[in-house]
Amino acid sequence: QISIANFVSTSTAALAGSNGPSAEAQALIGDGLGLGDQDQDQPSIVDKIRSRSLTFNDVRSLGGGTKSTDRTTTTLGSSSSSSSTASTSTSTTTSTTTTTTTTTTTTTATPVENEVSVNSQQSARSSDIPSHFPVDTKVLPPLYIITPTYRRPEQLAEITRLGYTLKHVPNLFWLIVEDADNRTETVTRLLKQINVPFIHLTAPMPAKYRKLKVKPRGVSNRNRGLQWIRANATEGVLYFADDDNTYNLQIFEQMRFIRKVGMWPVGLISKYGVSSPIVVNGSITGFYDGWIGGRKYPIDMAGFAVSVKFLLSRPKAEMPFKAGYEEDGFLRSLDPLELKDIDLLASNCTEILTWHTQSKKNPAALPLNLTKYGSTNLVKLTRTLV
Repeated sequence: QISIANFVSTSTAALAGSNGPSAEAQALIGDGLGLGDQDQDQPSIVDKIRSRSLTFNDVRSLGGGTKSTDRTTTTLGSSSSSSSTASTSTSTTTSTTTTTTTTTTTTTATPVENEVSVNSQQSARSSDIPSHFPVDTKVLPPLYIITPTYRRPEQLAEITRLGYTLKHVPNLFWLIVEDADNRTETVTRLLKQINVPFIHLTAPMPAKYRKLKVKPRGVSNRNRGLQWIRANATEGVLYFADDDNTYNLQIFEQMRFIRKVGMWPVGLISKYGVSSPIVVNGSITGFYDGWIGGRKYPIDMAGFAVSVKFLLSRPKAEMPFKAGYEEDGFLRSLDPLELKDIDLLASNCTEILTWHTQSKKNPAALPLNLTKYGSTNLVKLTRTLV
């Protein structure tokens, strides 16, 4: 809230003292990024901040009087979009995980050399990791969204749905982490099309856990995301957003300002239909969930977020490879943490803003009859199928 107030004050003064957009701002206007001449019918930047309707394009438009190094994916006056420059090495402002621009407005520090995976056998260079980096702490606390995923028939559909939801959230960075040895090309291509600031990582489940009847899915992926955040972020909020959930945009704006940990209800969970903290007079007195299982924090993965600063103060915090106890184990690893330290979102946990919807499981696609369809569009089309 303080940073928003400061930004409102700074923006108001800048807009009031300006006689019009600068030459650099005009260049951004030509690319659809600048302020332009404010139409009387259009809300001002300040109005958008106060109404919580600010978008990432609005944020970028204020860079009209700054140098191009204030953004790692936008060159002032460039005629190409940030999505196209983010994945190449020809632009002077292009960034990868090993070459991020460090200014007073960025939340990413110089990444560590071994940036690809916890798996030491993976030798791919960190500079080869697909990424797109415009995250700015000067405007709003950044959100780091960690999404584990794995190859299956529904994968691209799930990522598409989640990605275009996240596209509406300003100052957000998306960590997509695949349970695989190598990144799936179709996933990388889709991430670039969606054009949400992202990094595409891999973290295969260790072999010893793949033999278990009930597998701890997504743990290696989430821990990989935590590792990246520890190496590259200094402030903001992290959130584990699975690709099979549905999210109301309000939850992202509410979680930005949590102090240590924030919690809220998740719908479509177990026989109770919801998983939630039990709240009396603004304080947590227990948890309502279809399966308690001896857990201290019986909540769903989609029902909590953690301050990056708080995470960094707990260097040993990680998620355990124990199916059913992933959330509880991670939150326990943040101890000391008391219930009174937890911020209650979604109107004191009286609203459902996230749902564990889950897509219908589909069987693998049948192989294409190349004899019959070898010279048709179906050859290219079916390459994306699983």
